[in-house]
Amino acid sequence: MSEPVLPIATEREIYRDYERNRRLYLARILLPVFALVQFAVFFVSVIVVLSAHFEPPIVQIFVFNTALVGIGAALHAVGLLFVRRGEVRYATVCLIVPAGITIVAPALIWDFFYQAGPQMVSPILAITLSEVAATPVLIVLAGLLATNRWTLVGTTLLMNGYTLFILTNALRSPEAGAALRSNAALLLAFPIFVQWAVMGILIAAAGTYVQTLRELGDVRVAFARAQQLDQLKNQFIAHVNHELRSPVMALQGHVELLLLLEDNLAPEERHTYLERAKHAGDDLVSLVTSILSVQRLEADRETLVPAAVGVRATLDAAIHLVDPREGRSIERELRVHVPDELDVWAEPVRVRQILINLLSNAVKYSPPGTPVEVAAEIVPAKTAGQPDAKPRPRLRSSRSQTSQASEPRRWVQITVRDFGLGIPAGQIPLLFKQFVRLPRDLASNVPGNGLGLYLCRTLAEAMGGTIWVESAGVEGEGTTIYLQLPAPPEARVSPSQPQ
Repeated sequence: MSEPVLPIATEREIYRDYERNRRLYLARILLPVFALVQFAVFFVSVIVVLSAHFEPPIVQIFVFNTALVGIGAALHAVGLLFVRRGEVRYATVCLIVPAGITIVAPALIWDFFYQAGPQMVSPILAITLSEVAATPVLIVLAGLLATNRWTLVGTTLLMNGYTLFILTNALRSPEAGAALRSNAALLLAFPIFVQWAVMGILIAAAGTYVQTLRELGDVRVAFARAQQLDQLKNQFIAHVNHELRSPVMALQGHVELLLLLEDNLAPEERHTYLERAKHAGDDLVSLVTSILSVQRLEADRETLVPAAVGVRATLDAAIHLVDPREGRSIERELRVHVPDELDVWAEPVRVRQILINLLSNAVKYSPPGTPVEVAAEIVPAKTAGQPDAKPRPRLRSSRSQTSQASEPRRWVQITVRDFGLGIPAGQIPLLFKQFVRLPRDLASNVPGNGLGLYLCRTLAEAMGGTIWVESAGVEGEGTTIYLQLPAPPEARVSPSQPQ
């Protein structure tokens, strides 16, 4: 058996789990720190408002900014609740948004809503310089919590524009003085350089972090694959042990009875025991053949050489190869609606093998005497397969001949329908797994090894097609299996006539 491959979606989920856990850990650490800092700033602002003697407009703006800081502190506290619930997105919002509002809003409010009078003294310069010093905090947060470097670059550019705007307005105020205005270029440039330096450090650190994260994720993926392989091995051993035991024990029992009672058995009784031993041997051979077919197919699936295969002729050959015991040796009405000249672009032996398995299942899992319907038709590519089961691109042959490199324009859809119990919708995904049978079949006396439909799916996909099952799960309505294979480059189709 080939090594199972962990689905790509599962691997991506592993990496997303690492990233989610990292952000959750950062939020768990940073939120209480930011909440304490915000509450401290809030209390200091309250003390300043109560103790200072500012003009009414300044007091109003100070009160509004203090309220913003208090709201930010409360949001940080709310973020801790989201951390406990494991809601990373909301916890991240409660971390970044209040911090951004606290750092960016106060200076902008002063610049837009405060007009200083000739004799008024305002704290605009102190607030501006404080917020310029705090802008790297937002850049650091973006670097820690963002998933790509462009978010970090964008945040840095926004902080550049914000810094230049508030510093330019602050330098125009009377409190700036001649000394600061004379060195305006240095005062404006230095914070910008610091912000870009912080961004560069974070990008460098993020590079090493991503590499470490990838290595840790690869280890976890490898571990998950090893677990999957181990589970498949155990499942394989358990199923094969269970399925082999019955025919082996039956074969051994009949042979031992023949040896013990050889002199006392009538020819008819001896023949009966031999027939039973032969049936047990046939079951054993069938199971071993299925297992070997899976192994051989996994190894040779890329060497299939397609050709134009007549659907009706292949179906007739498959009908004669279906084991009569599958249908309890009771004749069935086979309703065939397949055009005589309808071809598929596939490998003849593999198509016949699929049809044998589908017909065998139809007669085995439906009541004796009920009909089986087989139909085939050309369908356009846009309807090929279910929405979530599109045909895979055709594999190239390793021989001199190659299969079609481009997707065919038309597909041949073959349907096999029985009128049995049907399959519950929740159990349909189990049908195409290795060594898996439906719960009701395990409890019945219907033989099977859970490999037939898995082989059909593997063969269909190896030939560039797809296969799926539809059933309402209602007794009497049965089950319909759809097989779609590419049509030849110049498929010939005659009008569909019931046979």
